[in-house]
Amino acid sequence: MTGAHAAGSVINAVILTSVLSAGNHALFAGVRLMYTLALEGHAPRVLGRLNRNQVPWIAVLVTGAVAGLCFGSSFIGAGQLWSWLQNIVGVSNQLSWISIGITSIRFRSALKVQGKTHLLPFRNWTYPYGPWFCVILNSFLVLVQGWSCFSPKFDGVSFVSFYIELPIMLIMYLVWKFVKKTKTVKLEEMDLETDTYTVEEKVVEETGWKAKVKNVVTWLF
Repeated sequence: MTGAHAAGSVINAVILTSVLSAGNHALFAGVRLMYTLALEGHAPRVLGRLNRNQVPWIAVLVTGAVAGLCFGSSFIGAGQLWSWLQNIVGVSNQLSWISIGITSIRFRSALKVQGKTHLLPFRNWTYPYGPWFCVILNSFLVLVQGWSCFSPKFDGVSFVSFYIELPIMLIMYLVWKFVKKTKTVKLEEMDLETDTYTVEEKVVEETGWKAKVKNVVTWLF
């Protein structure tokens, strides 16, 4: 496409499409998360209200408003506020993956302790190394990604944007434990049978070359 006058417009269209796709995904994920939290009592119940089309419209409005404010922040302080928000969101995502890894490790450990590993109809080929890799790598990234705020000289504002999520997450965890009086569930006492997926006896196992191709594709993706 070198030298083509339309090349720039095509690239801009591709970028715009990617941005819209990412925004659509983020809006859907945010609304779904808010709605689920509201149903489980972890967020204001008003966020779980549905309209006649079964759309959680209040959660949609709140998520859209927050997204709009974040977008508007890119015009404040020559984009500095936007950079701080990016740092905070990045650390939040990594903390989420650390939590996911720890949850996976405890879940599989509970299955082993209770002798119920047979309840898993599908097994991730990365286990047991995958969850540990996720926890260790993301923990390392959380600690070192803010190195730029120490060099060439210490930047207090950047330091806060990189590491403020650590005490916030710890405080939220401890406050929830204190207010709700919850305790860490022991491996021997975890409920591993409620809503367990079971394969119907009528389902016949696929055989032949099609089944082999399907297994290879499933393993790869």
